[in-house]
Order: sequence, then C-alpha cells, then structure tokens
Amino acid sequence: MAIVTVLSCLITLVVTPHQTAAIGMYEESAVPKEAYPLPPLPYPYGGLEPHMDERTVQIHHQGHHAAYTTKMNAALKQWREEDPGNTFAKSSILNILQNVSSVPEKYRTALRNNGGGYFNHAIYWACMSPGGAAITPDLKSDIIQNFGTYDNFKDQFTTKAMALFGSGYVWLSRGENEQLVISTTANQDSPVTEDLHPILVIDIWEHAYYLKHQNKRADFVADWWKLVNWNAVRDLDQWWKRI
Repeated sequence: MAIVTVLSCLITLVVTPHQTAAIGMYEESAVPKEAYPLPPLPYPYGGLEPHMDERTVQIHHQGHHAAYTTKMNAALKQWREEDPGNTFAKSSILNILQNVSSVPEKYRTALRNNGGGYFNHAIYWACMSPGGAAITPDLKSDIIQNFGTYDNFKDQFTTKAMALFGSGYVWLSRGENEQLVISTTANQDSPVTEDLHPILVIDIWEHAYYLKHQNKRADFVADWWKLVNWNAVRDLDQWWKRI
C-alpha cells in the first residue's frame, strides 16, 4: 500500500502540471475578458522533438497564434467601444464563436478568423505532449462504438487530414447525443459554430509542419499521432460537459 501511495504521488507530480497547463490553454475562452492573453504552451518549445521541431513550434505559437490573439482583441475592443451597451459583445470569445452568425457584419469576419485562430490553436496545443499518452479506456470505448474499431477511426481521421485541400483543420468532436464525429474546417473556421464540441484537432496549415516535413504531409500526420495526449483529450471532453 505504501509503495502504491508513493507511486501515485510521483505520477501526480509528473502529470498534474501538464494537465493543468493544457486545460489553461482553452478554459479562458469561456470566460468574458476585456482582452485575452496568449496562453502559454504546456511544454517547452523543444518539448515535442523529434516529431515536431522547436523552431516550428516557436514560430507557430509566438508568430501565428500570437497574431490571431492580438487581432481578435483589437476586433473585440472596437466592437465594444462602438456599441458599449451590447452585452453579447462583452461575452466570452467562445460564446461569440458559437453564435458568430449573430455578430454584426462589420466585425464578423475579423472575429470568425482571428477568434477562431485563437481558439483553434489553443485546442491544438493542448492535445499534444512530449511523447503523447495512450488512449484512455473510456474514450477508446466511445470511439469503438462510433467507428467500429480504433484503427478504423485513426484511418478515417488520417484520410481526412490527407485529403483536406489548402489550409484548415481536422477535428474529432462531440455532436448530437454525444456522438463522436470527424469533421474538417477551412482556414480558421471552428466546429463550435456548428454546435460541435471539439476534443482533438490537427492543424493542416503548412506553417504547422513545413520547416521539418516540407511537402510531406503524410510524414507530419504520422508524427503528430505520436504526440497526441489522450489524457488531455479526455480532460477537454470533460471540460465541455462542465461549462
């Protein structure tokens, strides 16, 4: 019993900081804020080596993700200043994305693109970790129920990633009646606008992989699977049920 307790404590010390940081990537999106900070990654920039190179992760986070965050905040600020009595404008970016068709046309494109870029990247980073983590029994059971086998799911997801034309994302989300569905979005569109709750995503924009993998998307997708942290996916799945 003492050995089990010690091992549990050691596991907690190793796992909990990453899980907490990963959840922190996206949980603020559901909270109304005057301005959203760029969420820090739950691992060092070089932590995903050798499957994802340090320079790509750094540029992707400090360059692309940061730019979407800055532009999203600017669009929110403009909307709120020009329509100070609008309570919808003061709501969370997640709520705004979920109801983006109700955003005034003047601000809609900026918030769909940049709010989507902010949120989509938060989910993307949160679902990975150094070395990844094996699929949890509960999620594996759900995947088998929806896709027949885990291998069928992985093949379908990979096929979508290879077939996606141009820039965008491939998602695993909860849909109606908690059913798991695979979908794609173009550019920075997000499945939350379609009443889906995403729990796993791969970024297929070329800046996500070109420095290391060049035009070999298949190699990038194969390497990405090695980084998927299914504990983080489970945490995200549970987060959707709490908010």
